[in-house]
Amino acid sequence: MRQSMSFIEPEIMKDARNFFINDKKDLVGSGEKFMRYFLENCTPEGILFKTMKEITAELDLSYLELVDILRILKNRQIIYRRNGIIGLWKY
Repeated sequence: MRQSMSFIEPEIMKDARNFFINDKKDLVGSGEKFMRYFLENCTPEGILFKTMKEITAELDLSYLELVDILRILKNRQIIYRRNGIIGLWKY
């Protein structure tokens, strides 16, 4: 995990877990796996420069699972998606 992200990791992980529990319980494990991956691979500014194909391959997730995870996180304003990047909203 990036050092600049370490101070917000517990809060983000807790919020994301709660959102998955409330929205789609079968995605809790995959959602947490994605959030750990995101925090470990994002820039210090909270931006992940990975394609959907790379993410699904590296996390061994289906494309549809990843789309559901990103939709939930986007709707709850944990992340944003713009021009092929995934970014973290300011926490």
